[in-house]
Amino acid sequence: MIPFRQKLGNKSLSNLRKDIEELFLEGVRVATPEYLSIEFWKNQKDLCEELSNPRKKNYIFALGKAAYSMALSFQRSFTVDRGFILTKYNHLPKDISAKGQMGVWKCREASHPVPDRNSVLFSKEVMNDLLQLGENDQLIVLLSGGGSSLFEIPENGFDLNDVIDLNQNLLKRGLNIQEINAERKKYSAVKAGKLLKKLYPGLKVYTFAISDVLGDDPNVIASAPSYPGSEYYIMGNLASSLKAIENMAKSFGYEVKTISDSWELSSEATAEQIIEYMLACDENPNKQTILIGGELVCPVQGLGLGGRNQEAALRVAILSESIALNRDWLFLSCGTDGTDGPTDAAGGIVGPGCIRKMKEKGWDPIKELNHSNSYPILKDVDALLFTGATGTNVNDVLILLLTERYP
Repeated sequence: MIPFRQKLGNKSLSNLRKDIEELFLEGVRVATPEYLSIEFWKNQKDLCEELSNPRKKNYIFALGKAAYSMALSFQRSFTVDRGFILTKYNHLPKDISAKGQMGVWKCREASHPVPDRNSVLFSKEVMNDLLQLGENDQLIVLLSGGGSSLFEIPENGFDLNDVIDLNQNLLKRGLNIQEINAERKKYSAVKAGKLLKKLYPGLKVYTFAISDVLGDDPNVIASAPSYPGSEYYIMGNLASSLKAIENMAKSFGYEVKTISDSWELSSEATAEQIIEYMLACDENPNKQTILIGGELVCPVQGLGLGGRNQEAALRVAILSESIALNRDWLFLSCGTDGTDGPTDAAGGIVGPGCIRKMKEKGWDPIKELNHSNSYPILKDVDALLFTGATGTNVNDVLILLLTERYP
């Protein structure tokens, strides 16, 4: 994964850009299954023995945006007799996606954040496998964010079009993930623990999750296909990523203030808060970092292209034009999965002069904002961060960096 670099003439802003990208990528790194597994499994001796039971066959169902990397990580430690990976489009290596197979693993991709025909087709395929499991098997579910859209079989009385309409309407309204998943469960035959009720009654089921929801509620993560009813373990979450970012920022010489690891305001309200933090920070002459984690909400207006993090970044850039700071600054808002909304960008990075550059290129920032069209305008001024799929997903990270105050 090669971080995107902005071409900036100002050395101070160039240094800030380097710092802010490294901080974000550190938060991503400590949330990857490879990193999480090292710490998790060394403290789970009894559990490791259960998963290594020679009298049981291990069937692994890896679901979500981090499914591929979670599957590889699990296979390094345990025997996989059969496995199924169901993840988002472009989250598998191209050769594996084309083959649909990786050793004992079936590998499939479907749509996110709104289900499509492949979501249902491949969900039925994995269900056929799961229904064959019996007393000599055990099921291990590797769960991550995005599973709600990827794993879907409509409940009796509903069809795929009903589910698509529901998801589109929920997303446009800008609801939080708890509210969205509560509605999704009503239309689904596999969410809210319904999956387990269809399987062999004596089947032992384990779930290992990387949480992308506030509070790590297993009722919400991927709409709970295997909860309640399985032994459930949280392997990683946003709080751990924020702590790692905080530690790195301090090592870079910044004073750090972590505001929240459960932020759920709208992109608009978030931008207003960021400006308030900027103004408050300007009273302190030292280098500073403001750190926020959570999940922004963002109602969709018009037919533009963008995501909640990009909109937050654009709003901060617009609002910053009305204030004066005696220092340089940069603001980042990005999704740890490497995608923001239906785009290929993780999010946006804005600073002084962004709006001026947009206007010089003929853009009207307010007009584009009102059409939810943040992606093209940010891209045109090199204010997007591109990481590609990161192999994990612990929600959104927001970072505000400020240089030392000028004399």
